[in-house]
Amino acid sequence: MLHSHSPSSILRHKISIAALAALCLTASGSQAQPVANPLAQFRSRIFGCHAETPAAFENFARRAKQSGATHIVLTAEDLPWAYWQIDTPGDPYPAWAMSNVGLLKVVPPAALKSYFPEAYSKAVADIIRPRCQVLRKLGLKAAFTSFEPQILPERVYQDHPAWRGPQVDHPLRSRVPRFAPNIDNPEVLDLYRESMSNFATMCPELEILSLHTNDSGSGINWSGGLYQGPNGSSPARDRKMYQRYHGFFAALRDSAQTVRPGPLEIDAEWVRESMPELIATKLDAGMAIANFEGPSGKPYKADVGFLLDYFYPFYPALGIPLPVRYLEELEQASASKAPRLFYLTGDRFHSDLYFQILDSFTKSPTHGEVERLRLLRQIAAAQVGEGGAGTLVDVWMAIHRIQRDIDLLNYGGTIFYIGSVHQRWLTRPFVPFPGELTEDETGYYRPFQFQARSEERARDIGDLQGTRQYQGLGGMAVSSSLLVRMSGDLERARGWIKTLPKSAAMDILDLRLRVFRTLIENARNGLEFQYLLELTQNGRLQRPVEFQEDLTDITQWRMIKDVARREVDNTLALIGLLHSPPAPVLDLAYPPAKENIRVLGPDLTDQLRRKVKIMMAHWEDYERLFDEEAGQVKRSPTPRD
Repeated sequence: MLHSHSPSSILRHKISIAALAALCLTASGSQAQPVANPLAQFRSRIFGCHAETPAAFENFARRAKQSGATHIVLTAEDLPWAYWQIDTPGDPYPAWAMSNVGLLKVVPPAALKSYFPEAYSKAVADIIRPRCQVLRKLGLKAAFTSFEPQILPERVYQDHPAWRGPQVDHPLRSRVPRFAPNIDNPEVLDLYRESMSNFATMCPELEILSLHTNDSGSGINWSGGLYQGPNGSSPARDRKMYQRYHGFFAALRDSAQTVRPGPLEIDAEWVRESMPELIATKLDAGMAIANFEGPSGKPYKADVGFLLDYFYPFYPALGIPLPVRYLEELEQASASKAPRLFYLTGDRFHSDLYFQILDSFTKSPTHGEVERLRLLRQIAAAQVGEGGAGTLVDVWMAIHRIQRDIDLLNYGGTIFYIGSVHQRWLTRPFVPFPGELTEDETGYYRPFQFQARSEERARDIGDLQGTRQYQGLGGMAVSSSLLVRMSGDLERARGWIKTLPKSAAMDILDLRLRVFRTLIENARNGLEFQYLLELTQNGRLQRPVEFQEDLTDITQWRMIKDVARREVDNTLALIGLLHSPPAPVLDLAYPPAKENIRVLGPDLTDQLRRKVKIMMAHWEDYERLFDEEAGQVKRSPTPRD
C-alpha cells in the first residue's frame, strides 16, 4: 500500500476556486471594454515545440502563426542524438551533450568532416531542411538553439593542438577531460564561419540564434562560469571577455549575412559570468549575454515555457499539463521591456491548451492571481463544461503546487530526472548489501547510471552524479516531507478528476498522475532506504540475540524492510499501470539500442520485474544487518527471467 500523510492546512480550500472565480465573473455588471494587446511590444514572437514528425512541426507552425508567431525554433530534443559522442567506456559526461545540436557537428566545415559520422549530420539536415521549407511556405522565420562552443573529439586537438580551448567537463561527473574549441584562435573562428555559412545556406530563414554555454559540454575560454574554473588557451588569457564574446558573435553574424540578406540576432544564456551587464555594453545591438542586450544593457527577451526535458518537472512522466505555470510566466513576460518573446511548448501533449492560454490572455490580460483563476476557469469550461470548470481548475492548481515542490528538489536536475532516470532508482534493486550483487544482477541497469566516481559511490542510492544533496537525516526528512506533500496533492487531484464528466482525456490524465505517483514513491523510498542502510551499516545497531523480543522486532530492522517492501509493491503497481496504456505515460527510448543514461529503455516492465526478483532473492540478507550468524547461510541465486 502506498503511504501518504495529509499536509498542513495551508492546502485546504476554505473557499473553492470555482466559487472564487464566480465572484470574479460577477464583480462587475458592465461588459468588459476592449483592451490593448498586452504582447504588442514584442516585435519578434518566437514559438517552439517538440515535434515527432514533419506533419507535427508544420501543424504547430501553422497554429503558432495564428497566434502571432514570427519565428519558429528549429531545434529541440526531437532531433537525432549524437550517440557517437559517448566515445569512452565508463565516462558518462558526453550524455549531457549528445542531445544538444552544435553548429560544428550538425553542418561541419570541410576540415572537421572526417571527425564526425556523416550519417549524423545528414540525419539532422534531413529534418531541419524540410522544416525551413515549411517556414518559407508559411512566411515565417527561423530560430536555432545550440550549445556553443561545444566539445570536439580529442582527435581534433591531437591533429590541431592550437584549436584546444577550455576544459569544460564537470569534475564530479566525468572521467575523461573534455575540451571546447578555442574561439580566440582565428582558425577556429574560420571553422565557425564556414559552418554558419553552411547552415544559413540550408536555411536562409534563420534570423535568431540562441546559445547555451559553460554547461553541458560547452564553454568559453577563461570564463568564470566554467565548471573547472577559469581556464583555456594560454596565449588568449589576457583577452577581455567582451572581446571574446563580440568576436564570436560577429563571426557568426557576418558569415550568415554573406549568404543571405537580413539580420542574425545572437544571445548567449547560462553563461554564469560575474558581471554580464558590463560585457553587454561592449556588444552590438542584436547581441546579448545573460539577457542583457548590447550596448544598452536592456532585456533581450522574455521567456514562457521550455523546450528541453530537463525543464519538464515531471520527467520521465509525460503529459501532465502546466497551465498555471504558463499563465503566470505569460503575465510576467507581458510586463517585460524586451522586444522578443519566446513561447516554448516542450510539453507536446498540451500544445492546444497553451495556445488557448496565450490567445485568451491576448484578448483579456490578467493582473494577479484572482484574474488568472478567472481566465483559467473560462478555459476549463471550454474543456469540461461550466459545471466542472471550477473542479478542473482545482486539478490544475494541485498540479501547480506539485510542480513548485519539485522545483525545491532540483539541484542540477529534478530528483526524478537525476534520481529515477540517471541513477536508475526506478529499475535498480534496493538491497542491504549492494556490493554483493553479481554482474548478472547489475548488468541491466549499471551501464545506464550517470556515475563517474567509484563503484562504491555507484552503489550508493543517495549519490547523484557525484553529489549528495539529500544526505543524512535532515536531507532525507525534508525531501520526504515534500514528496509526501506532492502525493497528497496528487491524490486530491485524482479525487477531483473522478467527479468530472467521464472522458478519454480525463482518463489518460488520471493514469499519468498514477504513474507519476509511483515516481514520487520511488524517490521517497530510495532516500529513506539509503538513510536507514547507512544507519545500520558496520554493525552499529547489532543487538544481542538472547532475548526473544530482540530477535523478532528490532525497530530499525523493521523500518528498512518496510521501505523495501513498499518499493517492491510500488514497482509492481507501476508494472500494472504500464500494461497497454492508451497514450504515452513515460518517456522511453526506441528502439532498445537507444536506451541510454538520459532515457529509460523500452523494456522497462521487464527491468522492473527483474528488480523485484532480485530484491526478493536478497530478502534474507536483512538479517545480517543485525545478526552475524545469519550470514553463514548461503542464499539461493536470483531466479533468471
